[in-house]
Amino acid sequence: MAAKAPVAEPADAERAAFIAWLKPRLPAQAQVVDKVGLPVEVQFTTQKNDTFVKVARSLLEVTAIYEVNDLGHAIAKAMRDKRTDMGATVRPGIVFTVPQLLTKPFAEGDAARLGWAADKALRGLYLRGPSARGSRYSHLLRNMVARDYNAIVLDLRDYDGVITYDSKVPLAIETKATRGAPIRDLARAIRFAHNYNVSVIARISCFHDETVSKARPDLVVRNKHGKPHAIGWLDPRNTIAQDYVIALANEAMDAGADEIQLDYVRYPVRGIKNADFGLDGTKITKVDVIRDFVRRVHAVTSPRSVPLSLDIFGMSAQGIRADIEALGQDPAVLARECEVLSPMVYPSHYENGFMGHAVPGDHPELVGVGTRKTLGLVDKGLTTIVRPWVQAVNWNSPSYSPEYLRQEMDSADANGGVGWLLWQPAQDYSYAWIARPPGTGKNVQKVAGKPAAKLTPAAAVQAQR
Repeated sequence: MAAKAPVAEPADAERAAFIAWLKPRLPAQAQVVDKVGLPVEVQFTTQKNDTFVKVARSLLEVTAIYEVNDLGHAIAKAMRDKRTDMGATVRPGIVFTVPQLLTKPFAEGDAARLGWAADKALRGLYLRGPSARGSRYSHLLRNMVARDYNAIVLDLRDYDGVITYDSKVPLAIETKATRGAPIRDLARAIRFAHNYNVSVIARISCFHDETVSKARPDLVVRNKHGKPHAIGWLDPRNTIAQDYVIALANEAMDAGADEIQLDYVRYPVRGIKNADFGLDGTKITKVDVIRDFVRRVHAVTSPRSVPLSLDIFGMSAQGIRADIEALGQDPAVLARECEVLSPMVYPSHYENGFMGHAVPGDHPELVGVGTRKTLGLVDKGLTTIVRPWVQAVNWNSPSYSPEYLRQEMDSADANGGVGWLLWQPAQDYSYAWIARPPGTGKNVQKVAGKPAAKLTPAAAVQAQR
């Protein structure tokens, strides 16, 4: 009787699958080493004209090291080469074991998503594109994990229209919006956050776009004479402008983003004298336009089970009808078209005298007031949650401090908020580290407190969004 073929153990099958996944991702100079009883390794043989950085770039995708230069230094160490210039040429014929090789294939697309925390409470920090580049990103994620921050709001398209990653969307390429993009590989940046159990909210600014406005004046708001009204805003009714947002959202979801967030999802309210939004003489309102646009985006995110969140102006969140109609943001209407409303309830943004406060910016409890007001506008039958933005910057707030920031978070929690997001355009989170001291995180360096950084003019504009 013929002997039965041995049945592969699950571990053997996983190992074989990993090797099969790994091989096509390796450069020609790299070879898989598969020895029984030992972890899978990859050995690399250097050749003429190789440099540390060149070798690192060819191997980066299959390692757990995020930044090219960091991998270059690890490779130099593996070679027992003490040089620190990553552009230096290495001697050909050196064989080394690739450091920090991945141990299993990484998931891609919809399978890569981490999703929300079980209680839906995301406690997030706003990250501009450059903050997701280099060793700073790893340092920030480690500090977050130690303090139970569990999400980042990652800029994909900022308010000036600049795209922070190498987008393949035709309009982004045509308008050179991706020029100098700091994030080399969006999917990898997202995976790296997921390795720390940190969810990634992809922030896409919608209609304030100075980059596209200059390159494509046919897409901008018009004036009374039918010519472009040069205020840096695209026409929210324009189908191409809307399609651009949807294309970026699809790209973000393809890269594994856990949530899509729309900012500047409104009409402009400054510099609009003589502007013509094309609504006069129609039964269409600004609220209708914004609702229908959000509905289009939601029709794309919902089938992929990706939550959609909307940034809402603080005064809209107060339910003031004149502001709602001017902006086109009606929280009660929009709550039916998304999973999250994120009101920007920064105390510093309320006018002096608001609720009897001479300096509203000195009252962190106003975050709770705005959160509760927004929650009151959401129909009780909906599952939409309110996750407010809180002020993590010293703009118009003389008493801003780590304690101030902690009180904002507590105020949001106490008034029905499900998580919160920290807005810090200068990217100085030293007060955020102090406001939530290290807890159960492992191997995390504590960041000492320091005075909040003064805002540059550009950051000041961001602080007033």
